[in-house]
Amino acid sequence: MPKFLSFHHEPERTWAKLEECYRHLAKETTAFWVRTYYQREEGFRVCEWDAPSDETLVVIFKRMGITVDRIISVEEILPNRWR
Repeated sequence: MPKFLSFHHEPERTWAKLEECYRHLAKETTAFWVRTYYQREEGFRVCEWDAPSDETLVVIFKRMGITVDRIISVEEILPNRWR
């Protein structure tokens, strides 16, 4: 399945609201949420997803009321290849 990164800047969203979203996202079946990197002070998140398409993620975020600034498709590159 293709891999995507989504970028979110929502400084007004509290940790409690994020936890509520994460409970639902962890159960999502149309895409797989891998992980999120969170910069709490500025409310900035980068989320890694395995999904059929970026449009699938847009639908999920709209349904959950999550603002998304950008979604990009990515390839994973691991350092083991050069060790």
